[in-house]
Amino acid sequence: MPAQVKRSIRAQLMWMNLIIVTVSVALSLAGTLYLTLRGEQESLDKNLINSACILSQVPLVRDALTGSASFEELADFLDAATTHTSDIDLILVGDLNARLCYAPDRTLIGSQYTGTAQAGALAGIPPYTSNETGPMGSDHSAYAPILDTNGDVIGFVIVGIYLRSMTQVAVTTALRLILMGALAAVLGSLLALRLSRRIKQSLLGYEPDALAKRFHQREDILDALEEGILAIDRDSKIIFLNSSAAQMLSLDQDTCLNQPLHAVYPRSTLDRILRTGKAEYNVSMRSLKHVHVLADRLPVYENGRLAGAVSIFRNRTEVTRLADDLTGVRHMVDAMRSYTHEFMNKLHVILGLLQIGQPDRAQQYIMDTTRIQQEAVGRIMNQIKEPSVAALLVGKTSRANELGVRLTLDRESALSEGADWLPADAYVTILGNLIENAIEELSRSPRSNKEVTVSIREDGENLLLCVEDTGPGISGDLKGQLFQRGASTKGKGRGTGLSLVQEIVEAYHGEIRVESESGVGTSFFISFRRETAPAIKE
Repeated sequence: MPAQVKRSIRAQLMWMNLIIVTVSVALSLAGTLYLTLRGEQESLDKNLINSACILSQVPLVRDALTGSASFEELADFLDAATTHTSDIDLILVGDLNARLCYAPDRTLIGSQYTGTAQAGALAGIPPYTSNETGPMGSDHSAYAPILDTNGDVIGFVIVGIYLRSMTQVAVTTALRLILMGALAAVLGSLLALRLSRRIKQSLLGYEPDALAKRFHQREDILDALEEGILAIDRDSKIIFLNSSAAQMLSLDQDTCLNQPLHAVYPRSTLDRILRTGKAEYNVSMRSLKHVHVLADRLPVYENGRLAGAVSIFRNRTEVTRLADDLTGVRHMVDAMRSYTHEFMNKLHVILGLLQIGQPDRAQQYIMDTTRIQQEAVGRIMNQIKEPSVAALLVGKTSRANELGVRLTLDRESALSEGADWLPADAYVTILGNLIENAIEELSRSPRSNKEVTVSIREDGENLLLCVEDTGPGISGDLKGQLFQRGASTKGKGRGTGLSLVQEIVEAYHGEIRVESESGVGTSFFISFRRETAPAIKE
């Protein structure tokens, strides 16, 4: 069965108007018709009684019953009265014996009146009405006694009206009400048409159901955005909060709506836009810890007046971390931090020797440390001419020493400055991630032999990068998903390093090979060949 087509708002208003008018007219018709007919009935009764009373007192009627006037004269008079009176259909005059002395139908004159309602009039009762059907079919009549000059009853007069006349009154009244209802329906339809146009204009030309559908669709889209959106009105009350904003700000999305901004987010400065009316871009959210969020804040105007403000949050925590991994900044920073930390430790030793009064030993410690450091740094700088890679290896050596791990550079290693195998940040990302993984794995290992060996071999046709460790090896479960993002033994939110390494190796058409033996260690071999490696263009 096909789906029912929804009516437009114009059709709905038209139908509603027609239903209201129809019901109103029906109720009005019933009530008004009842009241009108009742009023008409009362008015008719009064007219009939008055007419019967007047005719009963006409001298000609009295004289005809007493014999002082002829029935022909009476007939001419009453025929004229019936003709000129619109509210009277027939007049009957009878004597004491209920014999008709006058009737519109001349054949009935002299006949006996068969009804019983005239008995009251013959008994002298004042004029009254009755619904008794007479000999000529009258349905509603007034009865009045005819008195002589002495006040004695000498006959009766009947003034009546037919049912068709009463029906005509009812039909006329109903037609008037129906005509008024039709006019009301036409007027209501015109007003409904105008109202529907105004409503549709206020709904931007959409039907209500279409507008509601678009509204919910846009709410779902805004709620699905990765960016957070928070909007307030001119009273600083929250009018919109999507899921991303609620998650970033650690707020309950349902309970925050229509609440004052500072009641749910005390450190927010979004309401500042309500005072300045100026947009703010790339505002750092200092109120959030361990999350790097930037916000754009925009004023919202309605008919030229400031109606509120909206803030759009962009969580840059993961992007910043990935950027640091891709460019090698994180590894360089970690290396320099470790180098600084080691340097501070040595300063503390020198300070301690001076404080205990052994300047000779402090001097010797400085000489030995300087010599060892110079030898280590000098050997790295002699073998590795690329500054970023050399700085990385120096820093990682210091970090490894802090964690009780020995990091050495293979004596046969060599890397020329400005070699077009890889850009500098690619070297840092590959070696930094592999060395860091090895150091962290060994730092958690209970074994005493903790060594990481780095080898960089370069010739005219090939480049080989190798990082080996004496760790516990890679488990069988992890080997199959080693380079998948998120695969790690270090917990949730880790496991991007090796995936980045693989992406860079594939980008520069290299090959990566892993060898691992439980209890012996793990080796990563990365090679590039001249015929497959593209030249790096600055």
